[in-house]
Amino acid sequence: MQRFMDEKDCGEFLVSSRELDSFELAIKTARSKADVGEVLRIYDLPEENFVGSFPDLAKSVQDLPDEDSLRA
Repeated sequence: MQRFMDEKDCGEFLVSSRELDSFELAIKTARSKADVGEVLRIYDLPEENFVGSFPDLAKSVQDLPDEDSLRA
């Protein structure tokens, strides 16, 4: 699978396919860029590594609002 090739580029950030699946689900269900930032913080993954290792996920984040409008 193509996505597991990216796992090597993540170094110590994501160490198992289960953790990778959980990470991808959290990013795909994020409602705002702030939520994505929180996911990256939880997984201790710098933004630069996220963009470099997961370019498709990073592109999908670009269309999210900065803040979750439902929280206001």
